[in-house]
Amino acid sequence: MSKGMIWVIACAACLAQPLFAQESGGIYKVVDEEGNVTYTDQRPNDAAVPMDLPELSVIKTDPAPAAAAPTAAEDQADRPPTRRELQRQFSDFRILQPQQEETFWGTANTVVVAWGGSQPIPPELSARLYVDGQPRDVAGSGSVTLTLDRGEHQVYAELLDARKRPIVTTERVTFFIKQHSVGFNRSAARPGQRAS
Repeated sequence: MSKGMIWVIACAACLAQPLFAQESGGIYKVVDEEGNVTYTDQRPNDAAVPMDLPELSVIKTDPAPAAAAPTAAEDQADRPPTRRELQRQFSDFRILQPQQEETFWGTANTVVVAWGGSQPIPPELSARLYVDGQPRDVAGSGSVTLTLDRGEHQVYAELLDARKRPIVTTERVTFFIKQHSVGFNRSAARPGQRAS
């Protein structure tokens, strides 16, 4: 037999020895000369007999239940709504004031523009109001007082998501601001009389 083969057999025997000891052995009670008691799984001498131990009590329990997977409703509640869901939810976002083709007389060139919809708009959404093509960042719903020159004006608004992408755009509303001229209410001068 070669030295390599002997080494392999010796290693296998060493590894198998504890297995045989457990199979053939048990628990031994050893009392020394001073009365000290020791329990061991090592056989103290050839005459030693393993102790007769009662069977262990084993209580079987059910495995812990796995964490319940979130329901579809809980899963949807945790994620932000998609752009399509926001478009559906805020489909009635519109310019509330002024009305289409409305004319404002004698308002010192001021007009209140309001926007919004039937649903409350959450704070993470915002809007961009366009007045005569010029953008202004504003809250998702609300109003602003504008001072504009006399004439025709247009407003529309975009509802924006948290990343400032347009979700819904309102229709354009055209309105007019008109003021009376300085001499509008003066009484007409009679012939031969100077106007005061």
